[in-house]
Amino acid sequence: VAKSSMGFEANMKVDLKDTEIQGSYFDMAEPNDLVTYGLIPEFIGRFPLVVSTRGLDLDQMVNVLTQPKNAVIKQYKYLFAMSDVDFHVTDDALEEIANIALSKQTGARGLRSILENMLMETMFVVPNEADECNAVFIDSAAVRGERSPLLLKGDMTLEKFLALPETTSEDGVSFAELPDSVELVDVQGFDGEVVAKARRRGNRYREEEEEEEE
Repeated sequence: VAKSSMGFEANMKVDLKDTEIQGSYFDMAEPNDLVTYGLIPEFIGRFPLVVSTRGLDLDQMVNVLTQPKNAVIKQYKYLFAMSDVDFHVTDDALEEIANIALSKQTGARGLRSILENMLMETMFVVPNEADECNAVFIDSAAVRGERSPLLLKGDMTLEKFLALPETTSEDGVSFAELPDSVELVDVQGFDGEVVAKARRRGNRYREEEEEEEE
């Protein structure tokens, strides 16, 4: 399969990195292919059935983020709720996170590291401002790194913020005018050593998690 040839019904070269193409080829796998891969015939003969799998698409990646009982988004909601702070991620932001994971070809395992990198500063800024902060708001611009996540403070609740006039564009949701009670996550006012320790702790946690998955 996928060897180049000439003439009618020729097998042309294709992008084997495409998950849809990979899945279509895996569907055609036979015991001989497994022998060629390196498995011994005696081992393959014990399999009454060979089943292939397909890579996750965009909608499935978003479902992995939100639907399972222990989904990553639910975990972050629980962590922020410990400080009485709401956590909201827009639909555009969820799709952007999934697109990043698909572009890096890391699969569902890469979703957590994307969120960790985006929310690292927010995770230790919010507990220090829990008395003033009501919610953390994430949209597609924050995921792309164009700006930091938004902190809703004072009398600005998540419900009030979502009710503000907004304009929807290709880049996601952009609010015409942000009130004074909405701020960007800023670590400039925190001690540099505290920031460095938090980042080292987060990096060590990700490394340990990757080792367990391997």
